[in-house]
Formats: sequence, C-alpha cells, structure tokens
Amino acid sequence: MKNDNLYEQAQKKVKAKKAFFYHLLAYVLVLGMLYAIMYFENDGELLPVIIVGLSWGIGLSAHYFSVFGTEHLEVLGVDPDWEEDELEKELQRLQRKRKLREGIDAERAKAAADERLELKEIVKKPLRDEDYV
Repeated sequence: MKNDNLYEQAQKKVKAKKAFFYHLLAYVLVLGMLYAIMYFENDGELLPVIIVGLSWGIGLSAHYFSVFGTEHLEVLGVDPDWEEDELEKELQRLQRKRKLREGIDAERAKAAADERLELKEIVKKPLRDEDYV
C-alpha cells in the first residue's frame, strides 16, 4: 500500500517536471517568434518583447520554484539548505526571547512579593502615640 502511494507521488512529480519543461519550451518559442516579428515587421522595436519576456518570466520562475524548489540553486551561489539554516536561527532567537521574557516575569513577581513583605512589616509594627498625630 505504501509503495502505491510512493509511486503516485513520483508520478505526480514527473508530470509536474514535464509540464514545466513544456512551459519553458513555449516561452522560448513564443519569445523567439515575437522577436522575429518585431525585428522584421516593426523596425526592430523590442520593447514589447522585453515586456512579454519579463512578465512571462516571472510566471515561469514561479512555476520552476513550485516544481523544483531551491534544490538546484547552488549553481547561482544560493545554499540549498538556507531555509533550514534560517529556521534554526529563528528558533534560537525565539528561545532567547522567551527566556528573557520569563526572566523579566520572574523578577517582577519577586519584586511584587518583596513589596508585599514590606507592607506586611509596616502593618505589623506596633503603633505608638506619635503615629496618631
């Protein structure tokens, strides 16, 4: 039963990769065709090609990250484990913050207890005649 689930997951992953490569092929072909049309028919005006290329490229890069994630970015100098490293740093920061907050709360509780003790000592002192003036 578990092997069937693994097979289905692998099959979905392969289909997603295949869909990305078809998307990439369409991107290259359409931009090439648009470039040729604009170059020969519109006196070399390439601004529409640039606009289409950049806007479609954003969608293509989003598709890439949804399929492959960050596993192939070490070529660009990006550490593929950066997410885990950042998660560890954030956990450590939150733990330090919690520990400081707990320390402050403990100090406040101690100060409040000390203040109550001082008040009790004042009340327990015997009153003298001068205190009633």
